[in-house]
Amino acid sequence: MYSGDLDTCPYCECAPEDTWIFTEDVVALPHPAPITAFHTIVAPRRHVGAFYDLDVGEQRHVWDVLNLVRKRIASSLPVASFDVGFQDAGAADPESHAIVHLIPRVAGSRLALPANIDWVTLDS
Repeated sequence: MYSGDLDTCPYCECAPEDTWIFTEDVVALPHPAPITAFHTIVAPRRHVGAFYDLDVGEQRHVWDVLNLVRKRIASSLPVASFDVGFQDAGAADPESHAIVHLIPRVAGSRLALPANIDWVTLDS
């Protein structure tokens, strides 16, 4: 469990008006340094170091929000697929917040995805 100051965590302290989706359990917001247009961060509202530290209901809410954001992006961009990346706290920053990246891919695009994140590709 996080022992630092939650006021300094960008996912714990974000304001609803700075997000695309803000629920009791999950927040979705634009990535501050996006790899592509619509690169989104989906994060649990509870500060955890790993996605699997969430209970099943919280994990389900993260997946529900990922699905909703995927649909919204696909309605305004010709998306061929999405890369979903699970970024847990690491040795370099053990108190960081677990987040999930959602990166849309347009047909023919090539991306260099960060190696320190576990990636899964989903069809649009």
